Amino acid sequence: MTRYRREYIKIARKLTLTDIQSGVSDVDLSMDKIVYDGRVTPDSNFFLGVFSRQGLLNAVKAFGLLDVLAKEGLKDITIDIDTTDAHAHRLYAYAGRPCVENKICELVVKHGPVDLSKSALPHFPNIKPNLLQVEWLLLQNPHKQFSRERPPLPGQVYPGLGLGDRLMEIMIIMTRRLRLDGIINKPHYFHTAFMFCKEFIFTNPVNQAIMVAISKDLLAHYPFFVVAWAAHFKCILNTKDDTPLEWESDYLLLPLKKDLIKYFRAKEYQRQVQLRARKLHFTIDFAALREKMSKAGIEHYLPLTQ
Repeated sequence: MTRYRREYIKIARKLTLTDIQSGVSDVDLSMDKIVYDGRVTPDSNFFLGVFSRQGLLNAVKAFGLLDVLAKEGLKDITIDIDTTDAHAHRLYAYAGRPCVENKICELVVKHGPVDLSKSALPHFPNIKPNLLQVEWLLLQNPHKQFSRERPPLPGQVYPGLGLGDRLMEIMIIMTRRLRLDGIINKPHYFHTAFMFCKEFIFTNPVNQAIMVAISKDLLAHYPFFVVAWAAHFKCILNTKDDTPLEWESDYLLLPLKKDLIKYFRAKEYQRQVQLRARKLHFTIDFAALREKMSKAGIEHYLPLTQ
């Protein structure tokens, strides 16, 4: 649980349907109408079938995010939504005039049943959970530059906003309000997978074991961005045979319903993770990492002691 959860739950309880659907006239919607038989029935005018553009801005303000952004020099926040694709809704946030140079957030999500039985899960219950699926998430401050104190991570064009934990709590609240079974995503980069692992778990115990081993062998000893770049450049080696770790994107799940929570907390899944993790040991090939970071023009961010 993050330090924002209790506070945000209290705030969410005060947000009414009118708050999150304001700014749209002549619309007669209620939560009973947009949720049918436990499934969300989207309306083309609303983000995820529920939230208007002004309603999203109302929520951002209620959760105190406008004040946090203002302290970072980001003001005049505007939000835009694109719901033309019925299968994937897009949310954009800008600091100032809506343009690429001022974009601070981009979120692409969809929801629906997901078949997890093909994810190497032993004895997974015969269900297809209805999940919020995060297709893409970008949080950045285009008015900041990277530094030794805030070095770049793979894929970053600008430094992040530092709002990951806050946004995740809001997404959890949103998912519960939509009566979905959980949240799932498939992060492309190792560092985003690790960040999600604070709350999420890999649907495949093999990948969960790899993350456990990397946390123990590397993240406990080296700066986070060093491990992130080592994973990106395939400079993490298995000490057993010195073969590089081939990091592959895989599903991470935050279960919110009892049957899913019970499965991933059960002894069978946890035992498989621990058995595999105990057999894995990793190190970093710093010579190769320095060479590849030099070619990328970012070697000066490496700690001088390495």
